[in-house]
Amino acid sequence: MALLRHPLLVLVSLIGFASASLLLVFNSTNIIVVFLSVAMWGLTFGGSATLLQTALAQAAGEYAVDIAIPMSATVWNLAISGGGMVGGIILDMRGAQSIPWTLFIIIIVALVVSWGAKKHGFVKSQVKYLDISEGV
Repeated sequence: MALLRHPLLVLVSLIGFASASLLLVFNSTNIIVVFLSVAMWGLTFGGSATLLQTALAQAAGEYAVDIAIPMSATVWNLAISGGGMVGGIILDMRGAQSIPWTLFIIIIVALVVSWGAKKHGFVKSQVKYLDISEGV
């Protein structure tokens, strides 16, 4: 389906992620809302690594993809460890109710960056793939 291309999927995923955080902000005492928010959170965040890695590989091109993907994994791991550290500090200083608000602010920044990356971050694929439908 041509409509569901990588930039659109990233934006839809981020909007779903933001919606899940807002549900938690405004109705965190309802257990059904919490379960639905966590499910939406998992569904929207689960594919982000694949979407972002695909966009990176396409933007890097055939000759730089071998450098770009390991750099992506390193940055991803640093972001996870840094997020855990910052999240722990926020949790300690402000409590659990501040986590969804913090998440929402970070997602808004990610939406702005993703929207701005339409030209350079989500380029038409420069990587040549082996077509296995023709046989080897």
